[in-house]
Amino acid sequence: MADDLTGIRLRPKAQADLEDIWRFGAETWSPEQADRYLDGLLAAFELLREMPLIARERDEFSPPVRIHPTGPHLVIYRIADRHLDVLRVLGGRQDWHRLLDALD
Repeated sequence: MADDLTGIRLRPKAQADLEDIWRFGAETWSPEQADRYLDGLLAAFELLREMPLIARERDEFSPPVRIHPTGPHLVIYRIADRHLDVLRVLGGRQDWHRLLDALD
């Protein structure tokens, strides 16, 4: 597998996670701060697209996923069809084991 992937796909749950993260940031701090934080997450997606093997495969989940910490959040992704397939973006304090058991 080549290191560099051709694109990034956000699954619906990941998109909803990003919307929730932005909303929380905007309500807690400011829309500008929420925008900056979201930009940081999008930059992390780009890093993972360029170096997808940076996180090890977690085969305790079926099918296996990769989990990369970004600030207080975890980017849960797979490599599929030469794309970074972002499944979820979860807070590190969330019960992410339970949430990952319900992946589509």
